[in-house]
Amino acid sequence: MRTRTRNRVLAGTALALGALSVATPAFAALPAPAADAYVVSTEALGGMVAVAPSPESTYPAGGTRTLVGLTIGPVATNSTLTATTAGDPAAGTSSASATVDKIGLNLGVASVSLTGVNSTCNATPTGATGSGLIAGGSVSVAGIPTNLQANAPANTKVSIPLVGSIVLNEQTTDANGVLTVNAVHITLLPSLNGANLVIGHASCGGAEPAASVPMINPSVAGVGGGAVVAGLLATVYLRRRDAKGAVPSA
Repeated sequence: MRTRTRNRVLAGTALALGALSVATPAFAALPAPAADAYVVSTEALGGMVAVAPSPESTYPAGGTRTLVGLTIGPVATNSTLTATTAGDPAAGTSSASATVDKIGLNLGVASVSLTGVNSTCNATPTGATGSGLIAGGSVSVAGIPTNLQANAPANTKVSIPLVGSIVLNEQTTDANGVLTVNAVHITLLPSLNGANLVIGHASCGGAEPAASVPMINPSVAGVGGGAVVAGLLATVYLRRRDAKGAVPSA
């Protein structure tokens, strides 16, 4: 009889623990928080050289990187370019931002002018949010300008005849929960080498907090938590009763 009772108590405790394990929070797939930011990056275009991500900040180690003006390849600006990343392993969070007041691009068959570029990304253990916005901009082909929407909704696509396409506030999330934001992503036609140009890049991903302790989900704490406590107390009671009823050895 005692063996049957003990088995029932242990089975109940295991069931309660199983309920608690189901309630364990789901965290991002990265082993640690990560982030990356840069203001401009372009592939080679015609006779113009490619531009490596500039300036670029990566977490870890993070921090702020700046350039005062940049004239190389198709890029021309006198403004300050700023890229910043940060993170907190204890909280499982990360952040990234990229900004520049004014920047121009020479695409050969067209020119691009952008103002107020500001991309941000903020990640927690359960997800990431961000935006890539411009205050204004235009693309000029044969002297005819096409205005670009300020503060455009995510993944706004604009087709530019004879040039290619532009995605404003481009946002994508990978399998690890890392969000990538590009304020402006230009993809040129195959006849123009199909080059990609990115202005205002910020990406970030969260992770499980370092040395975190699984918490009881409030929705099961009243039932599952109580069942665990009751099971443990019952086990202690049975052990004590068995000890009292034991026959001393000769």
